[in-house]
Amino acid sequence: MSESISADKLAREIMRQMEEYTEEVRETTQKVAMKASGKAAKKLRENSPKSKNGGTYAKNWTRTTDKYGIMVYNKSPTYRLAHLLEKGHQLKRGGRKSVKYEHIRISKKWNRNA
Repeated sequence: MSESISADKLAREIMRQMEEYTEEVRETTQKVAMKASGKAAKKLRENSPKSKNGGTYAKNWTRTTDKYGIMVYNKSPTYRLAHLLEKGHQLKRGGRKSVKYEHIRISKKWNRNA
């Protein structure tokens, strides 16, 4: 015996199923992104250069969520050091002999491969 349904009922059911699926995908994606950002922040804390004054820069790596997504960053007041440490910088007396600590690029590469 075959059943027939109206086009409107079929359309409503398809939309309901699509909304349910979309919500499941959103939740799963959020969980995966939170896990990956947590691993990235941990890896940055491990690989960042540590100073003699306690390693505040390395300890300040964290993550946050906002309306744009999840962001891994270095908290204040040490966030300004990230670019200088990663790329090197000019010295006060001239020249460019500062040591580069490529810890951010390595963490990005590790996170893509993990």
